[in-house]
Parts: sequence; structure tokens; C-alpha cells
Amino acid sequence: MKFKNIASLFIAVGLMSACATGNGPKPHSWAKAVQTADTRDAHMRLADHYEDVAKTLDADAQEEREMLEEYMAKPWRYGKRIQDLKSRADAMVRDLEMAAKESRQMAEYHRQMAVEER
Repeated sequence: MKFKNIASLFIAVGLMSACATGNGPKPHSWAKAVQTADTRDAHMRLADHYEDVAKTLDADAQEEREMLEEYMAKPWRYGKRIQDLKSRADAMVRDLEMAAKESRQMAEYHRQMAVEER
């Protein structure tokens, strides 16, 4: 039970950190920045922000992969829960990779918009 709570905590922290960046638009001003981006610099800042988010998501996916390797290296520690842990870790990696890909697509879109704003 304790392991389940700790694993849930790590997953929650990982997801929250994926949305937080040190610079660039903050989450509450993020949507407004997207809506009001009308200059080359605004689009480049958004592209940089999306790239930062993608890098964070990639790091989180790598962390999940490492956790999965730990699970699979010593499956006897987890007993019947190993299949559930493996399924959850696989799903988390897949979701994080998909989100990183979408974030990179948004970054590319804003770079194209920046070129058009010249």
C-alpha cells in the first residue's frame, strides 16, 4: 500500500512538473499569450516555451522508463502487482511521448507563424 502511494505521488509530481517551466509564459497567462501572439518575438517565445515543455515531458518519460526497468529487473518484489505496474508505466511513457510530440508540433507551428510575421 505504501509503495502504491509513493508511486502515485511520483506520477502526480511528474505530471505537474511537466506543465511548469522556469521562464516563458506561466500556465495562467499561457492561453492568453497564444491568443494574443501577433509579433515575431511573441511566436518565438511561444515556440521556445513549447520546446521546453517537450524536453520536460521527454525527461519524465525517461524517468518512467527507468522505473519500468527497475520493476522488470526484480519482478518478485512486486508479486501480482507487477503486471499492473508494467501496464501503468507503459501507458505513462506512451502518453508522455505523445504529449511531447504534440508540444514539438506546436513549437514548429509557432516558428512558422514567426517567419510569416516578418
